[in-house]
Amino acid sequence: MRKIEKQVIGAFVRGHEATNANTTATKNSLYLHGHEIARRLPCGSIEVSNAGWETRTTQSRLNALCQLLGMRSKVFTKNFTMKIEGIDGVDVPMFGRWHLIQEVTA
Repeated sequence: MRKIEKQVIGAFVRGHEATNANTTATKNSLYLHGHEIARRLPCGSIEVSNAGWETRTTQSRLNALCQLLGMRSKVFTKNFTMKIEGIDGVDVPMFGRWHLIQEVTA
């Protein structure tokens, strides 16, 4: 994990604000080049998206988030399509849509 990922994504996980180079964390959102790639819902659950950018940097930031959240899921590229490893073992294409990665239950 890169230093920028530990610093900025770690701040997002803790609900703090931080900026370093092309990555920005607010209390409820994580941005890469100004595009929202993660968000904390009002209930506390976390969703991710590649915002339509299937790049290695986007993939790296999302994987760092999963790792810092202590998750087994990962984002990867297969057959030129970015996918996220589902909880049930099914790989789901991202296609710029939002995907729930951490659900907070009452």
